[in-house]
Amino acid sequence: MFQHIVMMQFNDRVDDHFFRTVDEYVLRVKNECEGVLLYHFGENIADRSQGYTHVTSSSFIDSAAHDVYQVSPAHVAMKTFMADYIERVVVYDGTVPRFTT
Repeated sequence: MFQHIVMMQFNDRVDDHFFRTVDEYVLRVKNECEGVLLYHFGENIADRSQGYTHVTSSSFIDSAAHDVYQVSPAHVAMKTFMADYIERVVVYDGTVPRFTT
């Protein structure tokens, strides 16, 4: 499994319209991108968030599915829309081993 986590700090321009629009993009990604196991946008409630108030967490069947997602029209449109609102961003990409007992 491949994980892609994006932590974001937004500027003061974010409003209800911004969050509604992002939620629409999340649904679009889920519907249009194959190989997505999990795709979530939400608030970061960690007390050690260092200002990164929101996160997109996603899991893919493998790194190839993540690569396809990166250039998909749904993801490109979402990134384009969000770009003017993001002050800081940090990304984690990596393969997660399967859990076995």
